[in-house]
Amino acid sequence: MKQFILKTMLYAVAVLALTVNFAACKKDKPNEGNDGSFEHGGHKYLIVKEKKTWTNAAADAVNRGGYLAEIGSAAEQTAVYAAIVKNVSSTYTQAPDGGGVAYVWIGATDKDQEGSWFWNGANGSSTNLFWQTGAGAGNSAYSNWGAGEPDNFTDDEVSPNGQDYAAIGLEAWPKGNGSLGSAGQWNDISGSNLLYYVVEIEAE
Repeated sequence: MKQFILKTMLYAVAVLALTVNFAACKKDKPNEGNDGSFEHGGHKYLIVKEKKTWTNAAADAVNRGGYLAEIGSAAEQTAVYAAIVKNVSSTYTQAPDGGGVAYVWIGATDKDQEGSWFWNGANGSSTNLFWQTGAGAGNSAYSNWGAGEPDNFTDDEVSPNGQDYAAIGLEAWPKGNGSLGSAGQWNDISGSNLLYYVVEIEAE
């Protein structure tokens, strides 16, 4: 009987120690999930590791209750990129019209009006104009484009209709040169590229 009580007490202590340790680990990283999810500024974000075109990624973001990430500040950019680096390999794919490096989709597009960049927003609606080619960022809006981007580069084989969708580069581009953009900066590329993407979900 004494041995049973002793074993029970040891088991209880072990469970308590594991619980305390788990809680401490969560306290150290309160805003990160094992599935690539994280929180910033009261919003939840998901790093979705499924290769999709920009249009299909945007539709999936809506199905998940959010939209492709709308990055409105340097702090948000830092949080999003840090999560991407932690969860996505820079060699998982490449965008031929993006200098041959890997990217992750975000919600910026000028598909409705060339040169006028909007955040796609909830329900797939283009809202919040933040950049106009030739004029730059309006109303002190945040942007993080690479050098000379967005440039709407057109190539008959890889981007015959131009480049109307924004993504975050995981390496400097073009590959081996890095003269047009650094890792973490944005580039406009063809929406036909199959990339992972960041979903943003507003607090309920």
